[in-house]
Amino acid sequence: MSRLGNLRFWQKVLAALLVVGILPIALVGVVSVQRTRDQLTKLGVTNVHERSTSTGNGIDAYLEARLGDIIVVSRLPDVIRYALTPTDATARSAARDALRAAADRAPEYESVAVVDLDGTITNASAPGDEGTNVKFREYFLKARDGTTYISDPSYSVITNRPALFFSAPIKNAAGTIIAVARTRVNLAAIWDLVEADAGSVGEGSHGFLVDDYGIRIAVSETKGQRDKADSLIYKPIARIDPDTVKKLAADKRFGQLTPDRLIVDPLPALRTELDTLRNTGGTIGGFASGTGNAEQRAVVIRLQQKPWAYVLAVPISTYTKAADDSTVDALAVLLIAIVLSVAAGIWLTGSLVRPLRRLVAQATRVSTGSVDFHVAHFETHVGDDITRDVAAAFDRLLNALRFYAANQYSEPERYALPREADAPPAIFKVK
Repeated sequence: MSRLGNLRFWQKVLAALLVVGILPIALVGVVSVQRTRDQLTKLGVTNVHERSTSTGNGIDAYLEARLGDIIVVSRLPDVIRYALTPTDATARSAARDALRAAADRAPEYESVAVVDLDGTITNASAPGDEGTNVKFREYFLKARDGTTYISDPSYSVITNRPALFFSAPIKNAAGTIIAVARTRVNLAAIWDLVEADAGSVGEGSHGFLVDDYGIRIAVSETKGQRDKADSLIYKPIARIDPDTVKKLAADKRFGQLTPDRLIVDPLPALRTELDTLRNTGGTIGGFASGTGNAEQRAVVIRLQQKPWAYVLAVPISTYTKAADDSTVDALAVLLIAIVLSVAAGIWLTGSLVRPLRRLVAQATRVSTGSVDFHVAHFETHVGDDITRDVAAAFDRLLNALRFYAANQYSEPERYALPREADAPPAIFKVK
């Protein structure tokens, strides 16, 4: 309290203006901006969730359709007839026509072929494939064992370009596997789906597809620069364990590039979320990565046809930009309010204190005898209602003094004149 009592009047007025006028504005601004930011973040995550689900379902549907195509091929009578009699020229020609018709179903089909049980391509819509042995490929091994299969993207030993392989067993009437049907499909269609999410839910949003080993197999950054795809995809989100490295190397997954030479682009939050989804059987998850302006929110969708996961991420600042801009605006308003409060405080204290100080100076001159109190008049220095009241009070005091002085000197018989030592103050002296 003593410190507050030592404050000057203008400081008290300014402090009051700041507390009453500025503090509520600041509190309301902080609360409203934070609430807006939280709402925008929630809206952003909802949008990302909807978009990522749509894209994930699109990829799933595409894989299912392509797998359905190869199953149909494996059941075509001409293909089965050829698998039973591979040396029959007529059967061979009819089967090739059927394979070419199947390859024409979609532009991304590069080849539809029949592989014998030794792993050699014996008939294909692309004749250049014939004679190639693919016995080391997992898609061949799975189909030969009786399972329809969708491969992970692997470099083709024929085109040396990444492709997907779909396979299905070819069976005779007794159900015995006699050969394998397989298609080689480039990644254009899947890349189209992923690239479409570049900026789809806000500036900076991007999507990518990872396989079960955490290796990126499609990224939206390839949009408009697919010639640089090799340097953008095949980046693991975590280091691959030695056993998986051996398995991928045996399958020649990356052509001449061995898995241990892949550039790791770590994303531990995604790795943790994928492990959680795998362990719990979940299909949808989410995670946050980065901090500050680099913070991102992402939604993870696990596919049904393959143990892959599609991720759509967006910088959270994309959605909170409006709130962040409001923060800047609020700070600007607060700064203006402070400047105006200071100006108002200075003007208010000046307009009040200045007239009062003039009255004090006049009263001092009267009290010291510099001005004859008989002619002194404070109403000539009035200002607002407060100073006018003070001036009127001083005038009433002067009137009382004049009355007292007149009575004192007009009746000397009643009042003995004081000695010099006992003389009244200078205010009673008449000049």
